[in-house]
Amino acid sequence: MFEIENWSKERVHTVMREVLFSMNYMWFLMESWARQHCPQQAGEESFQQLSDEFGRYQAQRLEKILDDKLTAVDRLIAFVKHSHWCAFEEIELTPLSDTRLRMRTLGCTAQKAAQKWGLSHYDCGPGGLRLRQAFFARVIPTAKVERVFTPPDPKPSGTPEAAACEWIITI
Repeated sequence: MFEIENWSKERVHTVMREVLFSMNYMWFLMESWARQHCPQQAGEESFQQLSDEFGRYQAQRLEKILDDKLTAVDRLIAFVKHSHWCAFEEIELTPLSDTRLRMRTLGCTAQKAAQKWGLSHYDCGPGGLRLRQAFFARVIPTAKVERVFTPPDPKPSGTPEAAACEWIITI
């Protein structure tokens, strides 16, 4: 186990970030492998449930460290800011009301990786919706997630060019 008690904050940050990036890369590879070599199973409900489990589990773990006095949109924002999304991506969080939050990913690393590997886009919409729905429902049980767009969907008028996807979370 890491002896992080003896490490500087900078070293802990650097090592953990690299570990996170490595895990994200491996997830991308495994998902791509499953879709290529097991296309029927990759489309099955049991495979899709992995996104549900990841979303719930991540939120459950974050509950241990986040302020339990936060409510409504402030609670959603705090959880996202401590999630894998903000570890890897530039996430824009915009409260639209006391009960609605817009979440955008700007300059998505998964989309950049897909293009680097010769793909037109990374098909993250269905899994991304399930992951977010499970995550936000664990944070606030009444939360519902709406997918505004993900690649290859057209972006709504007025959406910044850097936006790779957009979601609305309503509680």
